Amino acid sequence: MISKKISLVVIFLSAFSLFAEAKPPNIIFMLADDLGYGDLSSYNPNAEGEAPNNTPIRTPTLDSMAKNGVRYTDFHSAAPICSPARRALLTARYPSRLGEWAEAYRGSPDGVVAKNDPTIAMWLKEAGYATAAYGKWNIGESKDVSWPGAHGFDDWLIIDHNTGYFQHKNANKDCEGRPMLFETGGERVTNLEGQYLTDIWTDKAIDFIQETKDQPFFIYLPWSIPHTPLQDPASDPSLAFDAGAKPKTVEGREVYVKMVEYLDSHIARIFKSLKEQGKYDNTLIIFTSDNGGMVSANCWPLKKTKQHLEEGGIRVPFLMQWPSKIKAGTVDQRAAIMMDASVTVLAAADAMKYVPKDRELDGVNLFANKEENREFGWRRRDWGWQGNYLRQEAYRSGDWKLIRSYQYLGNKKWSAEYKEELYKLSDDLGEKNNLKKSMPEKHAEMVKSFDEWKAQVVEQEPSFWPEHADQLGSGAPSQSKEMVIFDFKKGKGNSRLHKAQNKDKILDVKYGASGLSLTLMGGMTGVAPILYKNSAIDTQKYSKALLRMKVITQAGTDLGLAKIVVRHSEWKGKDVPFDFKADGQWHDYEVDLSQSSAWNSYTDQGRIGLLLPVVKTGQVKVEVDYLKLK
Repeated sequence: MISKKISLVVIFLSAFSLFAEAKPPNIIFMLADDLGYGDLSSYNPNAEGEAPNNTPIRTPTLDSMAKNGVRYTDFHSAAPICSPARRALLTARYPSRLGEWAEAYRGSPDGVVAKNDPTIAMWLKEAGYATAAYGKWNIGESKDVSWPGAHGFDDWLIIDHNTGYFQHKNANKDCEGRPMLFETGGERVTNLEGQYLTDIWTDKAIDFIQETKDQPFFIYLPWSIPHTPLQDPASDPSLAFDAGAKPKTVEGREVYVKMVEYLDSHIARIFKSLKEQGKYDNTLIIFTSDNGGMVSANCWPLKKTKQHLEEGGIRVPFLMQWPSKIKAGTVDQRAAIMMDASVTVLAAADAMKYVPKDRELDGVNLFANKEENREFGWRRRDWGWQGNYLRQEAYRSGDWKLIRSYQYLGNKKWSAEYKEELYKLSDDLGEKNNLKKSMPEKHAEMVKSFDEWKAQVVEQEPSFWPEHADQLGSGAPSQSKEMVIFDFKKGKGNSRLHKAQNKDKILDVKYGASGLSLTLMGGMTGVAPILYKNSAIDTQKYSKALLRMKVITQAGTDLGLAKIVVRHSEWKGKDVPFDFKADGQWHDYEVDLSQSSAWNSYTDQGRIGLLLPVVKTGQVKVEVDYLKLK
């Protein structure tokens, strides 16, 4: 076994030594969505597993990748759910480093902000690559802040959340029945309804391959297959966005199989185009899944599925081929994680030199890696209204794995106590034999190492999520007595200004060290301008809003009320009005939020902020220093 692993390193090192001399490779990174570890025949040739999810799937193209390149048997996602896994891939960093929100089911309003957390496409672009992203984005929804254009992609066509495959809509409350497909520049695409998403993205990728002539390219293809809804590509194109086969049924598995086989056939189209363009041999191609399988997937021989930190939720297929560099038929049994793929891409493109020296990445270059006993960590912290409130942590060191699970008590509270499990994966891949009691010394060693890992990797000052519990993962409450909603110390930050029908009445909007300033003109109609932030609040801990504001009026100005906005996830509730002074001086206001009927429901998600006064006549200048909770 030792000699075999050494030979793998030699193979990769010999390839890596040629990077600097050879023409930069084209790179295609393909990401399936919720594909099971046991779904591909290269990982499960006898289609073992539980019925009905063990029916074979014919994937000749992906099988050829395993034969022509390297197949990793111990590769892991950085998270058991979609969004944090993708954040880790694109930033080459643990989601734990991006703040508490990044480990939860849903993200902050802005998601991964490019200026704070740059992504690999930005560095590849600096290295001279043409860059494109076609697929499920899911790392942020702010057009100029966290969409692909901000992250270094020249061309893109994305959905930000899962939609129907023919009707590109979903049931999210912010969708409002509109297509959720967006193209370069952030424009909504409405003329592709009825076309299967996999067809659309494959066509875009092939066009990009054919059109990119004088520079290497990087194409990121985060497919939505086989994530629900389970919709047969042969279905009527008018199939509703939320229709499809039921998961965990024979029919559901049949449709799931057809979807994966359809994906494989479209990967074949991309390979064909590469060969026709003479680019196949010098293209590094990577295929993996964002996390473990779900519903109709086959996760054999692993325990549990997506959402969980048992192996079925985080161990995923990983195939990599580069005909001119990687020896065909290689099988690598060493442990690896998603950020390794990111760093490997940068190394292959000779783009690591563009990564700032003070930017710590959490992966290694797989072509040059010599490490045998690596350590990884995972955290699953679901605050969410859409989630199952599952909270887990896991730590891997060499062959050993520690899992910690917290009990959910209801009402957004978790027990400070937890269940711990210890497994030796080389002997017990199915995690059936808990060794915690029989090996107390090893258990204590793992707990100590895990604490040390968290102290180094977990963000101690989360940029978005409130401190429901300390950032090291215990159930202990935070000692913070105040929560800043916005203070503009970093400019606009996560604050948003909703102008509605009054865009032409809101002038001179400026963010600076002294706060926000703007001018409101008379004649406003409809909804008053709202300065707000989407957030989640521990309403049992905070009950008062602290606001510092200055209002300057002209003679004859007629002003309406100002209110603290409190609207929970269903957009219901009662904003809280307060009296303010319009004398051109700074004033501190304290508002009792318990007056709002929405306050106790607000823990999930909603808007918190300031409803600025409606200007009926005249004009007014408003300055805001901060809004906090206590």
